[in-house]
Amino acid sequence: MNVLVVEEDLNTQNMLLGWLKDWGHQVTTAKDGAEAKLLLQNDGYELLLSDWTLPGLDALELCREIRERPGSHYCYIILYTLKAGEIDFVAGMDAGADDFVSIPLEAGRLRVRIRAAERILTLRQELAEQNASLNRLNEKLGTAYRTIQSDLQAASALQAGLMPTIFDVHPCFRLDWLVIPSSFLAGDNLNYFMMQDRYLVFYHLDVAGHGIPSALLSVTLNHLLSPQPGSPMVRFDPQLELKRIVPPIDVVGELNRRFQPQGDGYFTMIYGVLDTQTCEVRFCQAGHPIPLQCNQRGEVVTVGEGGFPVGLWPDMTYEETTTVLPAGERLLLYSDGVLECTNPEGVAYSLDQLKQQLSASMEVSPKAALELIQRDLERWCEGNSFPDDVSMLIIESK
Repeated sequence: MNVLVVEEDLNTQNMLLGWLKDWGHQVTTAKDGAEAKLLLQNDGYELLLSDWTLPGLDALELCREIRERPGSHYCYIILYTLKAGEIDFVAGMDAGADDFVSIPLEAGRLRVRIRAAERILTLRQELAEQNASLNRLNEKLGTAYRTIQSDLQAASALQAGLMPTIFDVHPCFRLDWLVIPSSFLAGDNLNYFMMQDRYLVFYHLDVAGHGIPSALLSVTLNHLLSPQPGSPMVRFDPQLELKRIVPPIDVVGELNRRFQPQGDGYFTMIYGVLDTQTCEVRFCQAGHPIPLQCNQRGEVVTVGEGGFPVGLWPDMTYEETTTVLPAGERLLLYSDGVLECTNPEGVAYSLDQLKQQLSASMEVSPKAALELIQRDLERWCEGNSFPDDVSMLIIESK
């Protein structure tokens, strides 16, 4: 070690100098605290061995000076005295001393204390290296986390860009929607569009699970459920040279065939077709929550019976539900995340509460109605985040 000995008495100084050099240490001597303070500015000493009683700047002040200055390493301090009863251990420790040696100074006892100092300094150095390694690792993890977070935010923006932006899709019908992901990306998805200027095609789906896997499947389904070649929702008639709309049960059945086996990647959905001339709605419900229909008087009824999720069992058959949506009525589709919202006591938001909110919001626009339901869910959760994706789609007949 690099040792600084602070001793006014030359005989004692030479004795310590001889011992320390014999033990393999590099030694520098100072005759008082002021000289030691100047030498310590180099910040290169690992051990300070000092007499308790120094002229001028005493040992306690020197200890405080060392502990208060910034340094790249720790300097271990051992104080000693040649006069019995002069060491105040409490004051010394409070000033920053690490160990004390009392009279008479003996080579064996001092060497043991110095070896203890070496072990402690080695441990401190190992801890410092480990901390430095952890800090470097934390920096890498922080960079990776920020990259992932940025990528997820970009993916979230891209996913949001797939959502419908037109709400008055037909002079007699208006739609609006709400999607609140439980994380950056949502497994819930929905869309709607007009076909052949008469039929309003819509779907609402919920992929099992959370995060990236469910979001990837959700985006895949969003791409698949669009009027393009290869989509299960249209068939091209070469004789009439037009696209024919596929019945909802056939669309869901084809999706179930294509997505076998999915394991944990199954999904629930409602896929429907609304005839804007007759106001007839035909839809297939595959394990999705039962839609709610509300008339002008605020009376709410359930429409549909359930069905099985898509991607769990092959050769599954599905049923079609038919209803009529006359002027002034609304149809609400929602994910199970709505009914999984719980208050601090663990009580889930109920279907009756959702019905009440739908009934009470019939006098406002679909957008405002969704906002009212969202605020009621947030009030129910008392500020806690939703445990699952929350999404809703309202279809209003004007």
